[in-house]
Amino acid sequence: MKNLNNITKILIIILVVIISYFIIFLIIKPFFTPISMMDMMRQLTWGIRTDNIIPFIIALIAGIIVSFYLFEGRKDREYNIIRKALSEDEKKILDEIKKAGEITQDSLRFRLNWSKAKISTILTNLDKMGLIQRERTGKTYKIYLQKV
Repeated sequence: MKNLNNITKILIIILVVIISYFIIFLIIKPFFTPISMMDMMRQLTWGIRTDNIIPFIIALIAGIIVSFYLFEGRKDREYNIIRKALSEDEKKILDEIKKAGEITQDSLRFRLNWSKAKISTILTNLDKMGLIQRERTGKTYKIYLQKV
């Protein structure tokens, strides 16, 4: 499902909304059938029928949930494309940063067991490429992936 193009994903979302609307409408319709003539008159005068609105809202929520599922893998694909252009050492550093979410430069150095100079040089290059962000924290830096 993640490899589908955007048009197909949008069509799937629309299909989910339409199908869920009709299913929910058929399920709740018996609960909103007018019992008396007075109930029918109330429905006609108000113009808004709850037996149509409730399934519509639930169907929209289902469509939103499906869209989050279908479009979530986009950032991972972009990350994998970027990784292809990097050296092995840069890939290792990016993977550690992604795994931790946010990490200090010292912690990164101890995890990879590399020298300060090597870590600093690679991080400077990644920062110049716009792939990471560094914030000064005391004598070290806090490092995290650049938000796209």
